[in-house]
Amino acid sequence: MIKKGKIKRVMASMIMGVMVTMSLAGCGSSTQSAANGSKELNVICWSEYLPDEVLKGFEEKYGITVNMTTFTDPDEMLAKVKSSGKGTYDMIIGPAQDIEVLKAQDLIQKLDTSKIENFKNIDTQYLNEPNDPKNEYSIPYLGTSILIAVNTDKIKDNIKSYKDLLNPKYKDTMVVVEDARPIVGIGLMANGYKINDTSDDGLKKSEEYLTQLKPNIHAFNGDSPKTLLLNGECSLGLVYGGECALAAAENPAIKVVYPEEGIYFTFDMMMKTDGAKNTENADLLMNYILDPEVSATISKTFPYVNPNKAARDVLGDEFKNNEIKNIPQEQIKKSQGLVDIGENVSKIVDLWTKFKG
Repeated sequence: MIKKGKIKRVMASMIMGVMVTMSLAGCGSSTQSAANGSKELNVICWSEYLPDEVLKGFEEKYGITVNMTTFTDPDEMLAKVKSSGKGTYDMIIGPAQDIEVLKAQDLIQKLDTSKIENFKNIDTQYLNEPNDPKNEYSIPYLGTSILIAVNTDKIKDNIKSYKDLLNPKYKDTMVVVEDARPIVGIGLMANGYKINDTSDDGLKKSEEYLTQLKPNIHAFNGDSPKTLLLNGECSLGLVYGGECALAAAENPAIKVVYPEEGIYFTFDMMMKTDGAKNTENADLLMNYILDPEVSATISKTFPYVNPNKAARDVLGDEFKNNEIKNIPQEQIKKSQGLVDIGENVSKIVDLWTKFKG
């Protein structure tokens, strides 16, 4: 997760996005409204992940007010959804790993993609996600990864793997996203285990890795880790891919390393809550987000992997050829994502609490 602040270079893209969404809004204007007459939609989403100009364009087109609640890590999202009464939220944009938990607790409902015309724009290679293999409950929004970011003006070493980050010479130089499961998973991957392994041996090796890494960590930052790379506080990072892309755009000396062990990669998904009061409006927003022009606007602001093939055509070759914004297929094939691990998640929580404490 994701995590995302604002930098000057992004502002130009946002201005372009405003123009795009205003033109889209102008087609239907506020005379259009939801089928059931409701004028509201309640969404819970990662912080700074759905551009304001997209929300404004949607509101102008349909005359619907979007009430946005944000979260900064998956546990916070789950806690908010679980503790709220049904109907508090209509739509979730959150990690694929939580689909099984949300489904098991009757917190999300099946989607009718026949009502979401722009579903056809999703690249089929990004469908059938392991947490929702039949595409019944979710639609891909953006794909996120954790990559190694290196400021090559400050670090001249040829970093190739997660274990290279343990070098004592990097003491107090790293920013690491505050995201327990993938970071514990990186500790597993560094030692030859799968990212979802919960064996005692695997987690012991992960803990040993993280213990060695800790002196090199200057800060944990899941909201805007790129800021610490750009202001010079940190010269290394385990950072979300979109943040890497924004940092590299601002400072070309910041490069990305795809570690030889493989990367963590997953999608954030759009889901509809069970008991949603504004279900038709949720369908409208999902469809609006999947419009090629709108989806392209989202990627200009938050350059994570975009599963919308029509939007990638709008974005053009510069976007398609950027190996941070579009992770090479050989890296996708080597990547690992998270799945629900049931009660074993308590092992991750205990390890992470000990590590952070």
